[in-house]
Amino acid sequence: MTRRILTTLLLAGTVATATLAASPAAQAAENNPNCLGARAFCLWYNSNQSGSVAGWDLSTGFKGFSNLANAGAFLTPGAGQGTPVKNNAASATYQYWGHCTGNVQVFYYSGWSGPSDTIAACGNGNLVNTKNEDASFLVNG
Repeated sequence: MTRRILTTLLLAGTVATATLAASPAAQAAENNPNCLGARAFCLWYNSNQSGSVAGWDLSTGFKGFSNLANAGAFLTPGAGQGTPVKNNAASATYQYWGHCTGNVQVFYYSGWSGPSDTIAACGNGNLVNTKNEDASFLVNG
């Protein structure tokens, strides 16, 4: 009986360790509205980078969402807080300290297709083609 309990605990520990080891990849897509990170992409509820914000740390290698339904909600206090990100963003910021190359494309449709808006690295802008119709985004460089 004691051996069975010990084996169960060891197996549970192995599963927990494997889960923890896999966590960084899962955390790469965690909504963290710190738009001042070394490399971050943020979507804003209102135009001109105002209202509530949702953001993602791109320094982990995260390349975007093929469906923003998986991106959660706008988190910070302000207009739009708690609203789902998908089809509700009006502006964006792509912060990439010291490497102002590449861009992030925000797409009208899920699966990175349809009309898009491009936000250059170290820049921001209002969404024109995808305003309140943001369904996916992809980091390019």
